[in-house]
Amino acid sequence: MTGQAHGWVEFSGRAVRALAVGVLPGIFLLRSGREEIYNILWALVFGFATLNILSLGARRFEQDKGLSFGEILAILVVVVSIVLLGWEMLYLFHILPIRLTPR
Repeated sequence: MTGQAHGWVEFSGRAVRALAVGVLPGIFLLRSGREEIYNILWALVFGFATLNILSLGARRFEQDKGLSFGEILAILVVVVSIVLLGWEMLYLFHILPIRLTPR
């Protein structure tokens, strides 16, 4: 009897996990607008890039060899993304474009 109850609990746990991981994000994406989907994609890009950079930093303490081409490329992508984000924030806060008025 206990084994059967354990099986039901394990099955329901998998079903709840599948619902949380698969269906709920799908419903959110279907109900959201185009801009929100782009925001989610940007968040995923920055999240995975940040995890990649953190793993590179952690690995750097373990080994004494240099970075590979892919690792340098990943770091450059993150740096360019941060520069582009800063540039976009300058437009958002109306610092750019600079408009000079004639005297």
